[in-house]
Amino acid sequence: MTKFNRLAKEFRKGWTGYLFIAPGYIAFIAFMLIPILFAISLSFYKASFDINARQFVGFSQYILLSKDLVFKQALKNTINYTLVIVPLTIFISLIVALLIEPLGPKLQAFFRGAFYIPGVAGGVVLSVVYLWIFNPTYGLLNYSLGLFGIKPILWLATAPHSFQAICAVVLTFTIGQPIILFLAGLAGISQDVLDAATVDGANAFQKAIFIRLPLLRPVLLFVLATQTIQVFQLWEVIYMVTRGGPFNSSTSLVYLIYQTAFENSNYGKASAIGVILMIIIMIFTLIQLKFWNQADV
Repeated sequence: MTKFNRLAKEFRKGWTGYLFIAPGYIAFIAFMLIPILFAISLSFYKASFDINARQFVGFSQYILLSKDLVFKQALKNTINYTLVIVPLTIFISLIVALLIEPLGPKLQAFFRGAFYIPGVAGGVVLSVVYLWIFNPTYGLLNYSLGLFGIKPILWLATAPHSFQAICAVVLTFTIGQPIILFLAGLAGISQDVLDAATVDGANAFQKAIFIRLPLLRPVLLFVLATQTIQVFQLWEVIYMVTRGGPFNSSTSLVYLIYQTAFENSNYGKASAIGVILMIIIMIFTLIQLKFWNQADV
């Protein structure tokens, strides 16, 4: 009872502060927590468009997913997207940040804006542009390859090339934010440390590898975590460019959720896929937090 009285006293003392943060918590509960809990509960039901007519089936949805070849393909594709896009995003953005960092403030601002604009445009707009670029008849990419005597490629109609096309589109709008974060991290490195390395005879490459990269470790881990979560949630580019084809070779888990729920009206199965995806993201986030805490030691 003493603890309750103490909490009540603290609440009365800071009620104005709680009042200001209340809208954020209410929005989180209404638009995040309640839908998540509802999706978890719905995954144990066989439900179609009429939610009220749902039937409890227990873990049957999860058992069926373990035998579903399309789900396994979507899970494999999602992991492959992560293994390809995330390392390339970090590598390209880090190299670009290291090249921009020695420039003056005006040039840095120009390049930050230039690389960030595709991220503002979003995946839908860039997907429309890339549909023209990847067109097998009049697309810019096949035209450029033809200049070197290479035959036109059906980028969106063949399994390996459709995967590559999705990766290219996603890379276009994912490198902007990491570049800005890396530039901020590089700006926070003390110049005295770099000057001391120069006095010791270190060249630019050695300073980048042995000084800048270790000091950028917290930023690297943050970018790794956020980019991986973003790629796990990839769907709009797939919807616009390939529609998961050909033969589900470019389908991701989130796009499969969309297909299952809104095209096939199987909300129970879609909820089960969503729960599995949430568990995967939570596991990865916990691993990232573990390494993050080690980096701060």
